Amino acid sequence: MSTDWIKRPYDAVGVTQMPPGPYLPLLQEPYVGKVLLCIDVSGSMSARDKGGRTRLQRAVAGAEQFVDEAVRANYRVGLILWDHGVSAYEPVAEDPREVRRMLGKARIAGGTNVTPALKTGIRELGALTGDRVMAIFGDGDIGPVKPAVRAAREAAALGIRIVVRGLGQEAADALRRIATEDADHAAIPTAAGIESGIASMVTSLTARTRDSPA
Repeated sequence: MSTDWIKRPYDAVGVTQMPPGPYLPLLQEPYVGKVLLCIDVSGSMSARDKGGRTRLQRAVAGAEQFVDEAVRANYRVGLILWDHGVSAYEPVAEDPREVRRMLGKARIAGGTNVTPALKTGIRELGALTGDRVMAIFGDGDIGPVKPAVRAAREAAALGIRIVVRGLGQEAADALRRIATEDADHAAIPTAAGIESGIASMVTSLTARTRDSPA
């Protein structure tokens, strides 16, 4: 019997006319991405540019745009505000309202050490399914390098992707040590580009969405 009425193969979770059953979320889970957006809130983020805005204000604006686009790309979004530790943390969720609320309350904190943020990401994302990403922005160094690299390798071994953006070449070079991909686009040349630079990390999510249902 001819089957040339089929226009294309379907390789995602199908849609039926039956009411969704209790197991639908389990079936959908491998097709839903999860991303933890990690924003530097260390002391240097209080610096102001010629427009009078702080680096943190620009980062928050970029993060809000990132959240909008990630949700449209079918990703659940969480947030880490990091300095020498994890200043604030919101787990990944389907509804991004709590992430937005935390961004609105973001404040400058202490020094710089990305390792606690990486370890939090491992705990949050390591056992989950689907595409899992840490999108990390920083404006300086990453703190002790060896622990950060070890944590990044542990995350990568669990299938967690790490995408980075750094303000200036030095910050970008430091963050490249922990990145798993997209490192050629890691540098944000000036503070005026922080907003678009952070938002641009979502291209790594949408590229994976186009390439794979996971």
